[in-house]
Amino acid sequence: MSKVIAIMNEKGGCAKTTTATALAYLLAKQGKKTALIDYDGQANASLLMGVRNPLTLQVTVSNLLNCIIQEEQLPEPKTYIIKTDCGVDLIPANRKLASLERDLVSVNFREYILKQYVDTIRDNYDYVLIDCMPQMGTPMVNVLMCADSLIIPTQTEILSLQAVQELVKHYVKVKSKPFPFGNPKIEVEGILVTMDTQRTIVSAQMKDMIDGTFGGKLPIFDTCIPRSSKVAEAAMYGKTICEYMPRNKAALAYQNFAKELMKHE
Repeated sequence: MSKVIAIMNEKGGCAKTTTATALAYLLAKQGKKTALIDYDGQANASLLMGVRNPLTLQVTVSNLLNCIIQEEQLPEPKTYIIKTDCGVDLIPANRKLASLERDLVSVNFREYILKQYVDTIRDNYDYVLIDCMPQMGTPMVNVLMCADSLIIPTQTEILSLQAVQELVKHYVKVKSKPFPFGNPKIEVEGILVTMDTQRTIVSAQMKDMIDGTFGGKLPIFDTCIPRSSKVAEAAMYGKTICEYMPRNKAALAYQNFAKELMKHE
């Protein structure tokens, strides 16, 4: 049984991509067959997985979804999936994905295009992770219809928390409707505090606010990911922090987070 997990928040800059790539790396290192779908036109996940120039790629997730939209045959996975050095199978993206909202406008059952694609590969993997774009729209509704569960990263900042609240509203709406109008099976794995400035008043206050807002309603991971300048340094070399500097405090926290997530399984 494979599992599709989306890493999602409606705000940018809250470590969605860092979390998705670190988790994919750690799952692959544990021997799990892991695919990572870069579902953001900025292609940051592709870059962190070692793709030097996403613009030169012949096939990306955008091309694959357009095949579904046009009812054309999909290419063989071996022709476009990038086998990364760390063992993760990458379905890359580039800026062509920015036109997806427009491409979906006149499509019947437009909310299920991503699911149709993922269903063609999911049986080959233990985990399919989706690194999501920050803005909510039809492309992100596709993710909610497709995913088995969500991981919601958030900084200990009020704007990030407000974005989580908006995302949860969409999640509840999708979960409350029966298929094919919704996805009643979708769950939240947990809210993950990221880029945490530990031992500060703001951090403590925001953690209390997160617990007060969602405690007892949604799971909250015990692990918090601390802020580290080495995360950005790792990105310069096209690597996740866990691969670049495994003893770094953020890398160690991601290792604990992965263990905590696996306990849910």
